[in-house]
Amino acid sequence: MMQPKDKLMSDVPVITKGTKVALTPRQRENAPTYWKWICDPEVNPGLTDIGACVSIENEYEWYDNNAGKAGGNSVYFDIHEVDSMRLVGDCLLFDIDHAEGTAELGIMIGEKDCWNRGYATETVALLARYAFDVLGLSSVILNVYDFNERAVAAYRKAGFREIGRRRGVRHGARMVQEVIMDIVPGEVAGLTD
Repeated sequence: MMQPKDKLMSDVPVITKGTKVALTPRQRENAPTYWKWICDPEVNPGLTDIGACVSIENEYEWYDNNAGKAGGNSVYFDIHEVDSMRLVGDCLLFDIDHAEGTAELGIMIGEKDCWNRGYATETVALLARYAFDVLGLSSVILNVYDFNERAVAAYRKAGFREIGRRRGVRHGARMVQEVIMDIVPGEVAGLTD
């Protein structure tokens, strides 16, 4: 269930929260943290832009041209631990098509001490509920590499189902499969009502 909006100490609104994570609008002052995560060789392999450690200036430029703009067909969020409100990751719904009722989902848990703690499961469940309850969409899709077993498991726990695989995808120097998953209203799990 969508939670009422709260406020962080810095007056950044909490858009939605579960028992483990809270989602807030993405903030420009967090660009150095996003950059640190993207450049971390343990975090980066699960991203589609493997090895894309750009300069901090490029990260600010990306933010200003994408996440910093209102409107468009994407909604960007920061992921915080509920108890401490520490920034632990970011996520988004993108390629939002209101006419078709669809969107894609992306997530990065950048703080490695937060891996395997259910944060990704709860985040994708919150994003799916946001897509359905707030945006009025009817389907959310995501792509994940087959070697990222933790992510696949988290998405399944949240209610996503595998709908196919794309074989022969280049990921750096190796060939992998891209697992395609989706969710529709009524299938969202991973949250306590």
